[in-house]
Amino acid sequence: MGGPITPEALADAAYAFGLWTGWGVLHSVLATRRVKAAVELVAGPLRFPLYPLGYTVISLWTFYLVVQKEPDLPQMLWFVQGAASYALYAVQAAGLGLLAWAAFTVDGLAFLGLRQLVQLLRGHPPQAADPERDFRTTGAYGFVRHPMHLGGILFLTCQPHMTLQALVFAVFGCLYIVLGSLLEERRMAWALGERWEAYCRRVPMFIPWPSP
Repeated sequence: MGGPITPEALADAAYAFGLWTGWGVLHSVLATRRVKAAVELVAGPLRFPLYPLGYTVISLWTFYLVVQKEPDLPQMLWFVQGAASYALYAVQAAGLGLLAWAAFTVDGLAFLGLRQLVQLLRGHPPQAADPERDFRTTGAYGFVRHPMHLGGILFLTCQPHMTLQALVFAVFGCLYIVLGSLLEERRMAWALGERWEAYCRRVPMFIPWPSP
């Protein structure tokens, strides 16, 4: 289904992976402290609602552009049917559930900048991000340290019907998620010190296991 995997298809897959890598670099650069500091210098207090909201809008817009530009790669790599496909769909659903649980735990509206925007429109000064205040160890974050990332990995890797195009995005997505998690671990260790280290000793990074 979808035709054979030819050298031309592999070249297109490499091109698509390059497009997604470029998107990932842009996404990461926009999250750096220097960009946040530049936005704060220009926008002042408006930075608290504008930065996360703008970051989300730019990320979604550029994501859409990459989707439009990437080549069509319909070659089917695997097509799981029957009970096994239902099991894979169940794992994907669990991944989406974990994403939703994590978003609820950390206040997804604030994560996207929408809550800060509402505060601003109501005449209340929006709160700045504070790692100490915003740090969560309950709910999904008492299950694993990166529940959103784990949910994304489960959804990307457990697709019953995997085309070459889907595989390119899944490989990029998983690599980007793991790299982002490692960088987040370093940032949180710097911000929280012993509090983060104690949390790491108690809660696994990705693979949950029973507490002793």
